[in-house]
Amino acid sequence: MPTIYDGMTRTAQKIVQNELKVQWTYNSNSIEGNTISEGDTAFIIEYGLTVKGKSVREHNEVLGHSRAIDIIYNYLDKDILTSQDIFDLHTAIQTNIVIDIECPIGAYKVVENGRYIRMNGKKEFHPYPHPDSVEHLMNIWIEEFSDTKKQDLTLEELIRKYTRSHIGFTAIHPFFDGNGRVARLLSNIPMLKNGYLPLIVSTENRDEYIKLLTNYNLKAKNLDEKSLQIIEENEQFEAICEFFKLEYQNSQDILDEVKSKICVE
Repeated sequence: MPTIYDGMTRTAQKIVQNELKVQWTYNSNSIEGNTISEGDTAFIIEYGLTVKGKSVREHNEVLGHSRAIDIIYNYLDKDILTSQDIFDLHTAIQTNIVIDIECPIGAYKVVENGRYIRMNGKKEFHPYPHPDSVEHLMNIWIEEFSDTKKQDLTLEELIRKYTRSHIGFTAIHPFFDGNGRVARLLSNIPMLKNGYLPLIVSTENRDEYIKLLTNYNLKAKNLDEKSLQIIEENEQFEAICEFFKLEYQNSQDILDEVKSKICVE
């Protein structure tokens, strides 16, 4: 069966995979506010050393996300994703040294949280689903996305599946922190399982990405313990899906560049 790496030497494949890990880690962390540069991200991943002027927390975020990518690739050998797998992934990306009972690591949130949304010069606080509703909502998410067996889907179908997974997870917001990074990791499992590159959201498009997710959340129904579904394929959903289609090109560009500059088998 043809693969994205057809005609490439194992050395060339490894170069692509290493660069994808750097880009995935750098962009996902940067979207969440990490200030370590792309070059320093590569340095930390390759050598495990610290960079002058950066906090231990930010270094650990790089190493944690790199470690989480390795976990995702290990999950490709599984056909069923469990809640414990999700908890393990959350644990990998967390950097807290001091234990805080209000900020559980590798477990669903225990206190209410939310965020301010600023639209048209106004700001309004929007709560995420209540902790008491999270397990019910995550059971719905797991029911749809836990089966990770290869399905021979087209790239367009996989990006739509990525969109459903990502939107559903971030709408639930099951953890006190790290929800975006975990969503971007988990949603790539079907992409990788079916032989495609990971979809990497560029930090350069962070504002558009957050605005699209915000627009969806403002239009979608609130989620609670009575919800029977967690995803609405409305106009805002379609806009996010189109955005992700364009973002997939980030990984394709890496592959194409290596293919163009390194001899193939």
